Amino acid sequence: MAGVVLDSSVVIALLTPFDKHHTAVRKAVVETQERLVIATLTLTEVLVVPAKLSHKACSDMAKDLRRQFGEPINLSSEIAISAASIRATTGLRTPDAIISATATAIGAKLWTCDASLAKAHKGARLIA
Repeated sequence: MAGVVLDSSVVIALLTPFDKHHTAVRKAVVETQERLVIATLTLTEVLVVPAKLSHKACSDMAKDLRRQFGEPINLSSEIAISAASIRATTGLRTPDAIISATATAIGAKLWTCDASLAKAHKGARLIA
């Protein structure tokens, strides 16, 4: 499975019109022909605000994300082990290491609004 794994920062910017990266992310998403996917971790991070509102808001947002990006890529043992190695060698925080490992595991590109993640993941696209 190729395509593009979207970091949580990209999905949050896409969904938040007042986010400073919203315009650049929206442009990148509209212009790409590649399949856009998210990791389970991204689903978790994006659902925090809707979960604060209500269970229904959280459930509705999860359904919308699945419609837009398909079923999230699950955190497998392979990805977890790779993330540990990435964290050990780069100093990335665990969530960023998991996103990096997810993209690598499925042979996808990685898009992020996080400069440290973009620097640590070879070939990542920094959307800023």
